[in-house]
Amino acid sequence: PVTGKSQIILIPESQEIAMGLQAAPEVATQFGGAVADPTLQAYVQMVGKKVGAVADRKMPYDFTLLNSEVPNAFALPGGKIFVTAGLMSRMTNEQQLAAVLGHEIVHVAALHGVTSMQNGIGMSVLVELASAAAGEDKAAAAKAASQVAASMIGMKYSRDNEYDADKYGMKYLTKAGYNPWGMPELLTILLNLSEKEPSTFEAMFQTHPLSSARIAAVKANIAEDEDGLYRGYSPATPDPKTAQFRGMHQRLMKSATFKTPAQPAK
Repeated sequence: PVTGKSQIILIPESQEIAMGLQAAPEVATQFGGAVADPTLQAYVQMVGKKVGAVADRKMPYDFTLLNSEVPNAFALPGGKIFVTAGLMSRMTNEQQLAAVLGHEIVHVAALHGVTSMQNGIGMSVLVELASAAAGEDKAAAAKAASQVAASMIGMKYSRDNEYDADKYGMKYLTKAGYNPWGMPELLTILLNLSEKEPSTFEAMFQTHPLSSARIAAVKANIAEDEDGLYRGYSPATPDPKTAQFRGMHQRLMKSATFKTPAQPAK
């Protein structure tokens, strides 16, 4: 529905959503839990919902800010999307937040997580996990949730998956009213920081490989502008939401007690 590439998916959408719902609490716990500030959570939800509303695949997208100082963002099957306080703390405007959430929305919309799990654990095992997550046996559902959480936290997306998530995530954030340059801006910040703090960004880049080639690719996408979405935007165009973001950023730095995530379940 997003990239136009053919896919073989053996689980129904209802089970995909159930897998994500079952795994979400365990994933959140492993990353310090949700930041205990309703205002910050509502802000991240607001930005995410704006971008999710224009996605090609309509899913129950839901966004949570996690209380971890380790920069990261990830998506579970079915639309549960997480960004850590450590990642948001390194951003400078709202269009960068929209960019990372748009990137993760594409992973859901394009079924990257489901197809990666099929390839990693096998179709038959995935079908069993999805069935258990959606079933009435609470013990089986809990076991399935642990396996899904462990699989998704350590999942390494392919190069093509990452390029697609950048390209289509940038389209989504632009359709939602943001400057597309938020995407290369975010990637450039992260690449520069990763060179200064390699150990801090190690976990994020194991699952979301980043290179200067990815930044060049999104800039090329803007220049090509195949859908005519990017006319009138430039890197110099200020983000009108910067003041609001700065207020939320200050609130985050004052209120969040960052926690290092526990090791993913085996």
